[in-house]
Amino acid sequence: MNTILLKEMIAKNYVRVNKHPEHDLYIYNYTQNAQFERIWNEVTLACRGLILDGNYNVVARPFPKFFNLGEMENQVLPETSFEVYDKMDGSLGILYWIENVPFMASRGSFSSDQSDKANEMLHGKYKDTWSLLDKRKTYLFEIIYPENRIVLDYGVAEELVLLAIVDIQSGAEFPLENIGFPVVEKYDGVKDIQLLKEMDTDNKEGFIIKYANNFRVKIKFEEYLRLHRIITQVSNVNIWEFLKTNQPMEEILERVPDEFFTWVKQTKTDLENQYSEIEAQCKTDFKILESRKETALYFLTCQYSGVLFAMMDNRDYAPIIWKMIRPKFEKPFNKEEE
Repeated sequence: MNTILLKEMIAKNYVRVNKHPEHDLYIYNYTQNAQFERIWNEVTLACRGLILDGNYNVVARPFPKFFNLGEMENQVLPETSFEVYDKMDGSLGILYWIENVPFMASRGSFSSDQSDKANEMLHGKYKDTWSLLDKRKTYLFEIIYPENRIVLDYGVAEELVLLAIVDIQSGAEFPLENIGFPVVEKYDGVKDIQLLKEMDTDNKEGFIIKYANNFRVKIKFEEYLRLHRIITQVSNVNIWEFLKTNQPMEEILERVPDEFFTWVKQTKTDLENQYSEIEAQCKTDFKILESRKETALYFLTCQYSGVLFAMMDNRDYAPIIWKMIRPKFEKPFNKEEE
């Protein structure tokens, strides 16, 4: 691990670190700011639930951040064979050890609701699997249970679904083993990625395409994205409200999936540009004449007189501008929901 770059990414809020409540362990996860600003480097890509000890030794190594098919500019796909797996709709679980006892972390926490439920399952229904686990490997799971439903309905299922097995030191992957956990569904015989892009299956999120060199991309179905749009309830008015009150965008970014980031970024930029244009015009128009009455009459001939009066009285004019540019309600992509 490049610890200098890691510390820089933490300082710039591109990586968040959480300490274990009892042990000298730390879990590192890229932030939504890194995703929003596309700050991808060896550290941010690796910090997707990476667990290190206090000396920066790797304790558990999840697979690195991977992207949607076509999401990144100049995305080059390996010219190798590939496998296709179900893209499950739960939370990532990362198995790590404290002495001789395995535990589960979620992607950014040792003690989230998801990790607590995963530990309950690991120490209950899956306790007989412990003897089959190799401490030199990181086991990655999808945490599935009814209270953690995001979009898809898995019914009453409470499962730790095995997604991958990764060598802790090298990052190399091993074939999925039958070690007592359900294993993610694999689609054999798929040769054409284009066909995957055109498929849309009920109660499925999409596919993970894994190449022979372990490079991954994901494909999400339009129906899943449609339902996710409804659930997240993020609109351009939400973004306007955050900008108007000078709140950090991270709270909104936490509520939207990757596929909506471009829309959020463009909406934010459009609103900021509208604000800047009005402010610049008002600064150009602003001038004080010989009397307040003459100045007031002059302001009334200008396009944004309310802002000019606020400037004259040294009042905060920002709320006036933000009110003027409040957008007409629109959700991501502005598609019909039915």
